[in-house]
Amino acid sequence: MSVDIPPKILNMEKKRAPLLVPEFGPLKGTRVLLTGSIVAGPFIATMLGDLGAEVIHVEAPGSGDTYRTLGPFLVKNGKKISLPFSNDARNRLSMTLDLRINKNPESKEIFLGLIKQSDIWIENLVWLEERYGITDEMVMKVNPKIVIVHVSGYGHPEFGGVPKICKRASYDLIGQAYSGWPNVIGFREGPPTRLSLWACDYVSALVGTIGALAAYAHAQKTGEGQVVDVAQYEAVARILESYFTAYLNAGIEREREGNKAAGFQPYGIFRAKDGWIAIGAFGPAVYNRFLQAMQEAVGLNPSEYPWEECAATAQAVSSPKGRKLDELLTKYVESHTVEELENLFNKYSVPCSRVMTPKDAANDPHWKSRELFVEAFDHNAEQVLKFINVIPKFSRTPGKVWRGSPKLGQDTEEILKKLLDYNDEDIKRFKEKKII
Repeated sequence: MSVDIPPKILNMEKKRAPLLVPEFGPLKGTRVLLTGSIVAGPFIATMLGDLGAEVIHVEAPGSGDTYRTLGPFLVKNGKKISLPFSNDARNRLSMTLDLRINKNPESKEIFLGLIKQSDIWIENLVWLEERYGITDEMVMKVNPKIVIVHVSGYGHPEFGGVPKICKRASYDLIGQAYSGWPNVIGFREGPPTRLSLWACDYVSALVGTIGALAAYAHAQKTGEGQVVDVAQYEAVARILESYFTAYLNAGIEREREGNKAAGFQPYGIFRAKDGWIAIGAFGPAVYNRFLQAMQEAVGLNPSEYPWEECAATAQAVSSPKGRKLDELLTKYVESHTVEELENLFNKYSVPCSRVMTPKDAANDPHWKSRELFVEAFDHNAEQVLKFINVIPKFSRTPGKVWRGSPKLGQDTEEILKKLLDYNDEDIKRFKEKKII
């Protein structure tokens, strides 16, 4: 299939990044183009933007990213501001563009200009070629060095799969379901359980970030761009590998365990006098330290509860001695505060932590000392908001949060003028045609 590239794009020189954002972080000099909405694809761009990449988010004129409409909300002057969007859209430039390049040659020219100027293109648009007329072949012809990151529910058929299934629509919940993740979450007697807060989307984004950076490193060394295909269900399957290898190699179907591990103890979440606490003792060395802590706490004799008989296997955990040990611990925890329990078990180097709430975290000295919260001006809220800071930390090239979320299309004209060399008359024409 021949690909028709506008002459303006063929003659365009690539401009060094960053052109429109501050210079910082290990990814300074990298330009990322994002076309998509709602979490999985966009959060890859968020991670890269935190580390210094210049991120241009192309949103639909008028409506923008659907994530802008999802709560919880900050209500200001009668206007609802999406706090999840504010957090995830930080460090981005927002540009509006009608991406139906198959219907409008000027949209095509603008989009391909952005491709020519970018190092990484991230997309999670549905039915990319059918709906918009955009193909990998076209993109690679314009910029052979670009890294294309596709994020979808089931993957692209070029990498295998049943084509009919690859074309299915998906959301976080669907990715969770098709991966089997809900089967290992919740209590054995209960139903499969959905993980909240878009867990599948964020796992997919982390996998996509690794893929984008690996392909980008290859492109920098060789000049060869390539396509990275991220399927939501596969990203989750990768972190559930023991769930699948147990079945594939031994025919074992693992069941939901609830708040306590079934195969060893103690390893679970317990109700304390004033909250919830996690206590974990995996392996004989930590288990013996746990017994020493319990000897101080309730006077038990460690020799009566050997690892092999009480904690080493599922059979040991469910044995009379194993159940008695769990009862002793549960009863003790219920009658003490989380602070008392943390002090006791950490004294013996037994991993132990309260289950934190946002209020706990906001007032915790360790969280504060690690500077886990940061403030930045958010253009949608029109005020300073607090966000989770950049993770991970870097000793020489730290990332930063230089802005909160942009208003829809806030940076359109600047991008068109400074990056793509359009003038005021061009921009006026694009607006009249509702391209931007």
